[in-house]
Amino acid sequence: MSDYKVYRLFPAPIFHFKVKNFRELNLELENYILDLKKKDKDGQKKSNVGGWHSPFFNLEKDNAPKKFIQNIQKFLQKVIEDEMGWEYIPNKVKIISMWSIINNKNSFNIKHNHPNSYLSAAYYVKAPKNSGNINFYDTKEQKNIRTPKVKKFTDISAIVSSMEPEEGDLLLFPSYLYHAVEENLSDNNRIVISFNVDIDA
Repeated sequence: MSDYKVYRLFPAPIFHFKVKNFRELNLELENYILDLKKKDKDGQKKSNVGGWHSPFFNLEKDNAPKKFIQNIQKFLQKVIEDEMGWEYIPNKVKIISMWSIINNKNSFNIKHNHPNSYLSAAYYVKAPKNSGNINFYDTKEQKNIRTPKVKKFTDISAIVSSMEPEEGDLLLFPSYLYHAVEENLSDNNRIVISFNVDIDA
């Protein structure tokens, strides 16, 4: 066979970071989240089936999310400036919403994305074994509707990619990327913080 080239065009990236001081940080975040749950037992109903979806964090007044943002600011800059190739001006990069989801046993999150933002994130405060992988879906609509039988899964043939999170993991990804969370089959809670990032024009 003659030489040929493969152009992998328009990739959908997922950026995976490990927060260094996550144990101390997660303890503070967990206490903050559980305190929110005491004040608002019903929470919100979004993509969650079962479990608890917090109200949006107060990013101006509450210390725990402010400390968390300080810890991850360098990762945001890395993704925006170096990886995505966008202009990074600190006062124009804004976290426009942040919240937590506690998935107890048998709860999960249906397939969804986060419109009206550029980047979205999942940060893992508690991630017991078998508490639910996060699945990301190919962005090409037609491929998800009709595809031939796959003999070998590759980064080209795959329609879904599954990731098993660990505590202290931060995943950043384009907000258009559809994702879902598998059922929590463990007896312990899975606690995640999500947020959306926008950039002012």
